[in-house]
Amino acid sequence: MRFLSEYFTQNYVLLIMLGGMFILSAYDVYLEKKMIYMLRVVLCTLLALSVFEWAEEIVSNLDHRTIWRVLFSAVCYSLRPIIILQIICLVTKKMNKIMMIPAVINVLLSFSALFSSVVFYYTSDNCFQRGPLGYSAYVISVFYVLGLLVVSIRSVPKHSQEESVFVFFLAFAAIGAAIMAYEGFDEAVKVTYAAEILLYYLYTYGQFTKRDTLTGLYNRQSFYGDIEKSSESIGGVISIDMNELKWLNDTLGHSAGDKALKTVSDTFVKYADAHGRIYRIGGDEFVIFCRKRFVKDMEKTVEKMRKAIDDAGYSCAFGISSGKSVTDMIHEADEKMYQDKARIKSEMGTGGKLIHFRD
Repeated sequence: MRFLSEYFTQNYVLLIMLGGMFILSAYDVYLEKKMIYMLRVVLCTLLALSVFEWAEEIVSNLDHRTIWRVLFSAVCYSLRPIIILQIICLVTKKMNKIMMIPAVINVLLSFSALFSSVVFYYTSDNCFQRGPLGYSAYVISVFYVLGLLVVSIRSVPKHSQEESVFVFFLAFAAIGAAIMAYEGFDEAVKVTYAAEILLYYLYTYGQFTKRDTLTGLYNRQSFYGDIEKSSESIGGVISIDMNELKWLNDTLGHSAGDKALKTVSDTFVKYADAHGRIYRIGGDEFVIFCRKRFVKDMEKTVEKMRKAIDDAGYSCAFGISSGKSVTDMIHEADEKMYQDKARIKSEMGTGGKLIHFRD
């Protein structure tokens, strides 16, 4: 009981954080099952690390070497880089098999301590000694931290700048954890990792208040918020309205309409996400706020989106405006979008064209 009491005392903050995240994930209705599974895996890994570090600390007080201390140390050496890898997987939402290779190598090196002194060993009086590869776990941890930095940089064109900055912050927090691990502050390391996971969970959860559930685009609330807070950074506006969504819903069902909305929104993300922020402000209404340095590319971007959407069998009307106040740009872009919609309908009527594939 004394040992158990010491474990809870030493790891109380960590256990509270892990328990809280398990409870939150159990009642989560927004995150995908895959992400919840990945979250729970990394939480269990952190819990395992805390248990094995506690067990290693107990046997470290013995006055003679024991195989159990070597085993517990090998597990701890193995788990620390794995946790950083799991955080990367949580952020990227996928498991990269190539990225697993350094972690596997580290596990093999760590457990080689059971029969060699390449990584570490204990003297007969139970004193720790590093071998030639004694810093392998730290080197691999730094490798994964750099990987997290790369993820943050690569996420700029694929996602929002906000997410990129946040992941960059997590990477620097992981650097601090790696330094603390090197200095022997194991408890601070575990709490730092748990805090990173909790922060990313809360960040991801918070995105659901800003984004549209179906398309993943920013919602109407974010649209008005950005007009109020970020109007000076907006150099242009693209107003978009999807054609014949009502026909899809009434004729082929709402699942067909949802598929169409997801297809066109994915097209917007593919061609315009790096240019600014994309919003779904109504059923079939979208707006893109372009950053000033991308205004010159607005027309080319619209043409690329129009072609990709046409190739998918759908149609959208577009309107572009730049060089005015945000309110004026929105008004002008809407007017041009309705003019484009009228042109499309006119071409359908005179040319006998059909927008959608109608079997």
